[in-house]
Amino acid sequence: VESRWRGAWVLTKVAAQSDCSGLHTDNLVSGTLVSSKGRYQFRPGELAHVDKVDVHRSRVDLIMSLPEPILVGYQDGPFKLYNEIRCPLELDVEVPRDLVSNDDTNGIDSVLRQAVDRFSSQEEAQAAKSWNGRRRDPYPANYQQTLAEHQAWKAQQANAAIQARLDRTAEEASRLTDRLTSDQDYLAGFASGVEAMKRVELADCGSIMSRDFANLGPTPQPARPAANGEAQQRWGRGYQDGLKLVFALESMRRLPGCFIQAPEAQASQRRPLN
Repeated sequence: VESRWRGAWVLTKVAAQSDCSGLHTDNLVSGTLVSSKGRYQFRPGELAHVDKVDVHRSRVDLIMSLPEPILVGYQDGPFKLYNEIRCPLELDVEVPRDLVSNDDTNGIDSVLRQAVDRFSSQEEAQAAKSWNGRRRDPYPANYQQTLAEHQAWKAQQANAAIQARLDRTAEEASRLTDRLTSDQDYLAGFASGVEAMKRVELADCGSIMSRDFANLGPTPQPARPAANGEAQQRWGRGYQDGLKLVFALESMRRLPGCFIQAPEAQASQRRPLN
């Protein structure tokens, strides 16, 4: 059975479904009845390639890929965009047990042919009258212009987020310097926080933008436990302030280089959004 069907081109004789998610979607076939929970439906006559065949005691699974993709739209902000996606599916065809146990290849073939027609080539299948002729839907008119406008919009969104982070960072750095004290416990914690943040990798824009002043890291216990709880609290405040100040200074140093050149402004000098 496998040697006859694996690698074959087929046209489905039943409606089939696929989630088009990269995984093969099950379609349980009993005669001409099909049960599936796939998201996208394909009419009978769909062209498919049999990639693999699994024979079970009372079922033969035709694991197939569809050469023709589908076009799926999605929304990103004010833009309607489209992805070309592939739709693998699996026809799990119920077969009488005695056909399998008796190695009745012709009998199994007869059952499988109730679900699909087999061809020796893609061209032969597409020449058959039963081919449904499905082709991917065309992209909308002027879609390349839509993509260019979307890229410009994404750049504006990213630049606005970077500018907002820079503004907040400047405010936070000002607050941090205002609350520095000469308390020895605070200064000891501050020095530890500075050293801890220097060990954090902040070399790229993503590593900076993915962090926030509120969650830079937990406060460890001081190496030399303070005499009382208040001293430990001062050490902890110093530690957090040390983390935040280094993070603020590194952010202000590196983030200006993270602004994105908007596609429509390539010929002119970039101006950060305010």
